[in-house]
Amino acid sequence: MKNKKNIKAFGILLLFTIVLTWIIPSTTVGTDELITGSISSVGFADIFTAPEILLQYFGKTSILILFIGMFYGVINKSGVYKAFVDTISQIAKKHKNIFVIITVLFYMITTSLTGIYIPMLMFIPISIAILFKLKYSKVQAILATIGASTIGLLSQISNTLLQQISGVEDNTYLFIKIGMLVVLAVITILYLLKIDVKNTKEELNEEKILFVPSNRSAKKQANIKGTSLYIVLSLLFIVFVFGLTQWKNQEVFVEIYDAIKNVKIGNFAILNSMLGYFETFGLWTQTSLYPTIALAIIVISITNKLTFDETVESCVSGAKKVIGLAIFAAIINLILIFTLNSGFVGTIINFIAKSGNIALVTLASLISNIFMVDLEYAIRYVPQVLSLSANNTTISELYCLILQFTYSFVMLIAPSSVLLMVGLNYVEENYMKWVKYIWKLAIAILVICFIGITIAAVI
Repeated sequence: MKNKKNIKAFGILLLFTIVLTWIIPSTTVGTDELITGSISSVGFADIFTAPEILLQYFGKTSILILFIGMFYGVINKSGVYKAFVDTISQIAKKHKNIFVIITVLFYMITTSLTGIYIPMLMFIPISIAILFKLKYSKVQAILATIGASTIGLLSQISNTLLQQISGVEDNTYLFIKIGMLVVLAVITILYLLKIDVKNTKEELNEEKILFVPSNRSAKKQANIKGTSLYIVLSLLFIVFVFGLTQWKNQEVFVEIYDAIKNVKIGNFAILNSMLGYFETFGLWTQTSLYPTIALAIIVISITNKLTFDETVESCVSGAKKVIGLAIFAAIINLILIFTLNSGFVGTIINFIAKSGNIALVTLASLISNIFMVDLEYAIRYVPQVLSLSANNTTISELYCLILQFTYSFVMLIAPSSVLLMVGLNYVEENYMKWVKYIWKLAIAILVICFIGITIAAVI
């Protein structure tokens, strides 16, 4: 990871977070009320004990990135990566705009319908490689993939955890979310196709990505085509969707899972013993992605005639390439750790949103989500504090909608966004260039969010 300017942008925000812990008192959640206490600042020792918390609670994304690195190391070694990218880019060359539209819709709709966000990193490098082949710039490639996923998260149709937090089973704002998805998809596509990027010719360098598609380097020569990679990626996507989507009813998946576990030879449960423990579809965490990607690596290696040594070597090589990204993805969560330990965000929310005015509630949510790196923590914390600040003992469904909109918007532009910062470092693009490129679209998205919140408030 060579881009020091992105580390600097994150470092500034981290330092700002630490400073806030020294000047803003803590607010904690009591029994149906917020309790403002004393200042709980980050001290010297806290900085060095935080890595233990990172390893314990925030290491899953880093491990996922390492597995993705291993996968791309193997497909690059086999030559199937280059074959696939060359084939798709050759087909798309005459219809570049159509390919961009399909790419944006793929990432946006997938995230909106399933809630899959960080795991989309599995598919993003290959999309970026094709976009580079089609002569799109780095910031355009990031918007078409990571940006589209983040915007899709903003218009997520259903979030089980948010519904549990609010205690409302009906999706009251379904049509608002669908409307947001359609409008945001249109303006994102138009922005990509119509807004020129300054100095694009200087940026179009395919070497500026970690995994440059290269010719087969295995000892045994083979006639390589991209078919096997297409099949594997398709199956991975299907499994990701079934596993990670928070289905309302998992009974069918439980029955299938139990049937697989109970397949026996004599009294020996052969499949249960061979496969080990997998989480049931609909209840998957990132932990279940590791063996899934490992299985994909084995399939690619066998079908493309890599030896065991070559597979191990390419896995190690791929993991080494992304280890900087993996470490950075974990370190970003220091902002969240210091924020929650200090409790200063609760004080900010209470100060801004205590009147219950929807505009001020939205502002409080926007500011607080800059520091709430992880979506699950944001869901469990921000709506509750917003509600209690307005003296509501039950969490408003409207506040949950506001959290969904504002969190995703912030993750599109803030240096506390794990997916964004990993993507920018993957293509070696500066954070400030991304901000300069995206700011007009970001303003448009923010206005649309305000309109959506206003409509939700009056219905």
